[in-house]
Amino acid sequence: MNTPCTCSTLRQLNRKVTNIYDHHLAVHEIRIGQFSLLAKIGRAGIVGFAPLAELMGMDRSTLSRTLKPLIQSGWIETGDESLDASCDKRSFTVRLTKNGKQKYTQSRPEWLKAQRHIDALLGKQQHQLLVQVLEQANNHLESEGTAHE
Repeated sequence: MNTPCTCSTLRQLNRKVTNIYDHHLAVHEIRIGQFSLLAKIGRAGIVGFAPLAELMGMDRSTLSRTLKPLIQSGWIETGDESLDASCDKRSFTVRLTKNGKQKYTQSRPEWLKAQRHIDALLGKQQHQLLVQVLEQANNHLESEGTAHE
């Protein structure tokens, strides 16, 4: 029996969807991965580095590499506030700067255009079903402890 590779299929879809978002966001010189980080951090206000990595589903080294250009661009700043007494001394927090909030606000309409573009390509019902299936799969794999760093 010839079974399609789940990883290959998901990666192909991910590249196609990422290209749509990146195309729309390019006018603001931001990519979808950066936009997603700005959105998550903006919603959290101040968030610890390790909890952010978990929220994003990223390992710490990948998150660190992804944050570096955002910090250099002045969109995110780090702090050493302890959000939890149990945090170790190496932990730090991140938050959006004024410029980061502005970048997010300015680029959000383009993100919405990308969302609508994907809706148009897939059809709203299929798009909603896709997101639902992906969320369920993600939750199941997470609850089963199969998500490895």
